[in-house]
Amino acid sequence: MVKAGLGVAGLFIIVFSTVTTTFLDAYSAGISSESLSVKISGKWVAVAVTVIGTLGAIFLPLGDITDFLYFIGSVFAPMIAIQIADFFILKRNQETKSFSIANLIIWLVGFVVYRLLMRVDILVGNTLPDMLITIALCVVVGKSKKK
Repeated sequence: MVKAGLGVAGLFIIVFSTVTTTFLDAYSAGISSESLSVKISGKWVAVAVTVIGTLGAIFLPLGDITDFLYFIGSVFAPMIAIQIADFFILKRNQETKSFSIANLIIWLVGFVVYRLLMRVDILVGNTLPDMLITIALCVVVGKSKKK
């Protein structure tokens, strides 16, 4: 865009898209926190998340966030795998429960498996194998609980 004489427009697009997506992230954090307790104000949590994120962007060394991205993957890959197994394979509706001890243990196992798979060079990466292992474990535990 700079070569086309549109450098200012390109900068505007970057700033505008960053501000709008970051607003949605902060707002989502605030609204999600309200599900933890009725005493929590989503608006103020969103403000706090924005301030913490801004300070982190200014003061933390963010040159290489690869480890952080792997950590996010190791948390969320087994979590969504359990949701997939529960909803689509086991056809369980656990909306009335606050949590499931069995699923928390399976999630922890999936987290550890993801971290172990990071040490192995797999052609498809480690997220897909971890999710398949976690789904299989969830199905086995789920079917054994029914019996």
